[in-house]
Amino acid sequence: MYDEIDDLLGADEDNDDVYGATQRRIVALIQKRSKLEALLPVVGPGRQQKIMQKLERIDRVLEKSGYSASQGRIADALAASGLEGVGGLMFQAQAPPGLGRLLRLPFYPINATTGLTGLVITSAGAGLASQVNPVMIEVPAALNTSPGPHGLATPQVSWATLRLVGFETQQRKQTADGNVVPPVIVVSDLQIGGGANLFTHEDFADSTIYSADQPEFCGLRDYPLINSPNVATVTGQMVGAHVDTITWSCAILCEVLIDDNYGAHIPGPYSRKGALVRQGGSFVR
Repeated sequence: MYDEIDDLLGADEDNDDVYGATQRRIVALIQKRSKLEALLPVVGPGRQQKIMQKLERIDRVLEKSGYSASQGRIADALAASGLEGVGGLMFQAQAPPGLGRLLRLPFYPINATTGLTGLVITSAGAGLASQVNPVMIEVPAALNTSPGPHGLATPQVSWATLRLVGFETQQRKQTADGNVVPPVIVVSDLQIGGGANLFTHEDFADSTIYSADQPEFCGLRDYPLINSPNVATVTGQMVGAHVDTITWSCAILCEVLIDDNYGAHIPGPYSRKGALVRQGGSFVR
């Protein structure tokens, strides 16, 4: 490593013809600067001082060569080169959450409202429950009407013990007029096996706070276990002032703690028993 440091400290940029520096020369200086900066935390005080002096010389050269005016182009060139740090390549990739972690379990409509105010269309038909397709279409009958609230439930999972860690919704709004505010879906009363409400709101709330497009998960009051025959249930309803339809679905996020086929998994830290310790508490209202 010290040989590499000596090589980086060897050339004297002050003697370069900086006014005639090419784009390639500027990129090389920036790469050298990045490597020297990466070495600062791992070398002794003496070499740190030499590196700081070298960085100052490189900065002067870059300033004279018009680096600030072409910073965007140089950044693109650095990104294309793929070089970062000392003596190697650096890259990032999206990693899977892990075995049995952050799985989505969809809700299915167990009753679909239909009547004079509107209807809910499922894969089974208008106003019919569906156990095979979790997507629903809400259709109001007239202005300022709503098909009304209807219940949804997850299927029984007899082959595993799950822990609920989140709730998500997906909405696809359809409106012909760009000036019209599209309808929204409101949700209430998320429960596991008929237990206490897991939402912080007692009544309906805009489901966009639980949208899958949000960068973070919305918290719940508790993260209980789900053991068959218990299921998760929630109530949903469309609210809007115009005759527009909305297609939506929802799901719970869960961790598989024990799987009859794949064994016991190591859950994430947010779903481990020790991370959920509390004192007191009651379901009594």
